[in-house]
Amino acid sequence: MKTELHTQFTRIFHEQRDKIYRLCKAMVYDYTYVDDVFQEAMSNVWKSLKNFKGKSSIDTWVYRIAINTCITFNNRQKRINAREAEIQENYAPPLEEDNEQLQQLYQAIKQLNSSDSSIIGLYLEDFSYKEIAEILGISTSNVGVRLNRIKQKISVIIHQKN
Repeated sequence: MKTELHTQFTRIFHEQRDKIYRLCKAMVYDYTYVDDVFQEAMSNVWKSLKNFKGKSSIDTWVYRIAINTCITFNNRQKRINAREAEIQENYAPPLEEDNEQLQQLYQAIKQLNSSDSSIIGLYLEDFSYKEIAEILGISTSNVGVRLNRIKQKISVIIHQKN
């Protein structure tokens, strides 16, 4: 049984998704996160729909939520990047390792951006997803998603060299 809110959200989603996606694409500094920010914006619309009072058009209200979501994301990313740069400066792989596979791994990590290398560095230091999330100020699920992407990138880098 569909509720009125569900029906309203479905209509909003189908009517606004392309416009909101383009808005996210234009506003989000790091294009690799556009899909994530779009999902977060639509999730915020869903969560807030019951509070819509009709003081503006529904389209204006949805755009405001999307814009605020993008701004919040960009500000959060700036803080994360600053923390990651600090962590990156303090992270150095052990020099005494003779294992060729480890050396390949470290070389691949050096080719990642600072954000990704910080996450994988913490992971390799046996920090839990929760601890990594707390250190970097991101969600635990985001850590998992990003680690999977990072592992894929590392695999591609290593296989390109071999």
